[in-house]
Amino acid sequence: MNFSQISQEIEDILEGVSPTTNFSFYLAFEDKQFTYHANRTLPSASLIKLMIADFYMTHYSEQELTEQTTKLDSLIFGAGIMSILQADNFSLADLITMMLSLSDNRAANTLIEFAGLAPLRDWISSRYPKTILARKFMDFKNSEDNLTNVYDLATALTALMHYPLTKRALLNQQSLDKFEISFAESSDQRAKFYNKSGEDDGIDHDAILFEKGNQTATMILMTQYDSQQQSRLSIINLFSELGSLVWASLK
Repeated sequence: MNFSQISQEIEDILEGVSPTTNFSFYLAFEDKQFTYHANRTLPSASLIKLMIADFYMTHYSEQELTEQTTKLDSLIFGAGIMSILQADNFSLADLITMMLSLSDNRAANTLIEFAGLAPLRDWISSRYPKTILARKFMDFKNSEDNLTNVYDLATALTALMHYPLTKRALLNQQSLDKFEISFAESSDQRAKFYNKSGEDDGIDHDAILFEKGNQTATMILMTQYDSQQQSRLSIINLFSELGSLVWASLK
C-alpha cells in the first residue's frame, strides 16, 4: 500500500468521526505528510512533557543530567510512581525517564520547578510556537490549560530521538496503549515504536514514531470530546484502527 492509499484510508476513517469530537491528526512517512485539522490547538495533557524533556536535553549533557540531583516537588495527585518511593532526591536523568516512561506528574513538576516555570515557558514558546506551558500538572487552582498542536508534537518527538536517554524512555511503552493496542506484543523484532500518550477527562492523545530499518513514520492524534456523551471506547478504537493501518504499511 503506497502513501496515497494509506492517506485516503485514513481520511475515510476520520471523515466518520463524530462532529462533536474536536480532533487533530498528523502523519509523516519519510518525506511525505498527511494532516487533518492539523492547525487546531488543543489541551496538551501529558504530551507537553515531550517539550519539557527537550528543554533539558538541549541545555544539559547526559552526564550532567545524571550527576545533577534535586529535591522532589511537593506531592501531588495523578499518574506516576514517585509517591511510593522512599527517596527525596533524584537525578535529573531519572526524573526525565520517569516523566516520559511512566508519565509521572511529580517528576514533571520537579523538572518544571528546577528550571523555573517562566523561563521554561518562554523557551518552549520560542521553540514550539503553538505550545503554551501555563501551569504545573494537576494544578487545579490555575484555570489556564497547557496547550499544543500536532506540528509542535511531531517536532518534539523527532528531536528526542537524537538523545539516548529520551529514546530509551519512549521505547515500546505499553502502559497507556492507544495507537499500538493491536501490535504492542508483536514478535516482529525488526520494528520499534516510541510513543507518549496523554489523557484527561474527555481528552485522549497519542504521539508515536515507528522505526523499521531505514523506514520511519510519525503519527499523532489529539482528541477532545464530551465524556458524558461519547464512549471513550469508541475513541480508543479510533486510535487502534489508525495504528494498525500504519503498522501494517511498514511490513
